[in-house]
Amino acid sequence: MSHVGENLFAQLSVPKLAMARIHPSFPLHVPTHLGAYRERDILRMLENGLDNRFDVFHNLPWSGMQGEQQSFGEYDFVIVSPGGQLLILEIKSGDVTESDDGLTKNYGRHGPKDIGYQMRRMHSSLLQRIDSSDLPQVHVGAMLVLPDHKIQSASVSYPPERLVDASQIDQLCQRITASFPPQTLPADQRQRVLDFLANRFEVLPDVATHIGQVQQATTQLASGLATWVPRITHAEQLYQIEATAGSGKTQLALALLAQAAAQGRKARYVCFNRPLADHLSRLAPARCEVTTFHQLCRDHAERQGLSLDFADPTVFERITQQYLQDAAALPARLDLLILDESQDLNLDWVDALTQSLKPTGQLYVMGDSQQQLYEREPFSLGNAVQVRCMDNFRSPQRVVHMINKLGLTPEPVLARSAHAGEMPYFHIWEAGQSSAQGKLNECLAKLWQSGYIPDQVAVISYRGVQQSEALRQDRLGGQATRRFTGQYDSAGNAQWSEGPLLAESLYRFKGQSAPAVVLCEVDFETLTERDKRKLFVGLTRAQMRVDVVLSERAALALNEIL
Repeated sequence: MSHVGENLFAQLSVPKLAMARIHPSFPLHVPTHLGAYRERDILRMLENGLDNRFDVFHNLPWSGMQGEQQSFGEYDFVIVSPGGQLLILEIKSGDVTESDDGLTKNYGRHGPKDIGYQMRRMHSSLLQRIDSSDLPQVHVGAMLVLPDHKIQSASVSYPPERLVDASQIDQLCQRITASFPPQTLPADQRQRVLDFLANRFEVLPDVATHIGQVQQATTQLASGLATWVPRITHAEQLYQIEATAGSGKTQLALALLAQAAAQGRKARYVCFNRPLADHLSRLAPARCEVTTFHQLCRDHAERQGLSLDFADPTVFERITQQYLQDAAALPARLDLLILDESQDLNLDWVDALTQSLKPTGQLYVMGDSQQQLYEREPFSLGNAVQVRCMDNFRSPQRVVHMINKLGLTPEPVLARSAHAGEMPYFHIWEAGQSSAQGKLNECLAKLWQSGYIPDQVAVISYRGVQQSEALRQDRLGGQATRRFTGQYDSAGNAQWSEGPLLAESLYRFKGQSAPAVVLCEVDFETLTERDKRKLFVGLTRAQMRVDVVLSERAALALNEIL
């Protein structure tokens, strides 16, 4: 790799965030009581207040032996210092009782409990486990945090340097940093401490389980649009939603379709990309119509008795003109019309599509101008309710931070995923190489080694179907590819090859996602506005991990921004 490539890879692959690393990076459960919400607030405080040399484990179960009796419990937080030392952080929200004997907290029907005793028991249990794991150099400390209580008596029998009350809560991260001893463990020993706390062993991680957890958390978090947008009422029944990638637009569309189906109303969903329509049709109620604009044009042409030859490059233009010409005469029978990917639709298409709405019908227009890959004139529905959302619940947090660092969108995207993830991995092919396929295959081999399987990975070409070398390959990374061949059958259906590894163009994959995405054949000399949009689309397709295979000159262009 050239000097330029190494420099870029170093900058992009190593997290530079001034944020602590959280384990696990997704929530274990939704808070069900005030104490759990308080712990979540403390977790955010630790993530933002400690730098990325610290690791924070939360909701960590423990067990220990006291004589012949086994005890069980949960550490609220265990913090690992840059030097590999440990600090147990116990959070006691709400009121506590002070006395000469110490601090107690009332747990309702379980009665009062001695906080000092609880702390000593947890401390002893962790020391016990550390000793049995042959990590004798690790120092284990403990700190009590009372976020809602201010200590009144100086005679409380608990070390003041190990206690943070409500009056000091804004100093929590500074107090934590100052509590660690100066000793530093070797790097390999610190990694052993992390492995010990994470219960990691010398096996491949269960990627499928992690993917399932992240997808479930993402679906729950991204339900906001689907929850409150349908509750908005508007006299003219017009709604325009401008929402970034991963904000929950698909969930909103499905919620609206389900509501219409339950009420017996006629509903239609129209988008630009065929793969997106195919995906949504599998999820939408059967009685709702899910289609693309050009499929709608084709259906209309066939009803008019037109003979269609899909080998003719002008066929789509002809059926589009026919639909636009006849739209005003079509019956207005729809109660609900959803237009998705509006940034890829022409205004005259939108005018034609809305002719099918009843006078009392609802129109929802959804899109994201930062995902505009075609030359279309932007439009706005003047009388519509305008909804904007820059919350991305799909992409790993660190991928969103890289998107913002590269300035791919006019305003920052808000990272809302439960999964912190990693920065995108960059694989650079050098100038003078005739093909990027070698780097692409190396990248895929690393993914297989990491535990991913072909069904969890999408190879997305930065180029179109006709210009891409990767999309012509029968095999990539040693796996057969499932790809659009560029051919259509006599009925106009796209023809696909068979294989477990999806290989698709960026243009066709827009609106979809996969656990892991490899964005390949990325090549540009300067990062133009169009390239920004293409990179944004590619980087926001992944739920877990993004790899980018790019040319040396593209790497240089990105390197100049960082």
